[in-house]
Amino acid sequence: MTAPKTCSVRLLDKTYEIKCPEHEIHNLQQAAQKLQEQLLANKRKFKQLDDFQNLLLASLHVSHELISYQKLQEQQRHQVTQFISSLENKINQVVSGNSEAEPQAVDSSA
Repeated sequence: MTAPKTCSVRLLDKTYEIKCPEHEIHNLQQAAQKLQEQLLANKRKFKQLDDFQNLLLASLHVSHELISYQKLQEQQRHQVTQFISSLENKINQVVSGNSEAEPQAVDSSA
């Protein structure tokens, strides 16, 4: 097991040293960058927010995005599962000799 590495991230003009597994450093830096971008957007849009309110709003925004993407991914996974199931049913019908599932010949002379 490898020892955690220290990663520097900068949020709201402060640098934080965070320990994490070496293979997660890039992900942590990306997460910090995403949060920093949202913090800056909030600062431009809502000038009256203090740092705590800004952090709270940014974390809610990023969490909402995550949940939205997770729901979309689950919908897509469900659609793919249904499609695969439909294909399996059609293949099984053809293999078992069900004439309804056999492809129809197309007359190309017309």
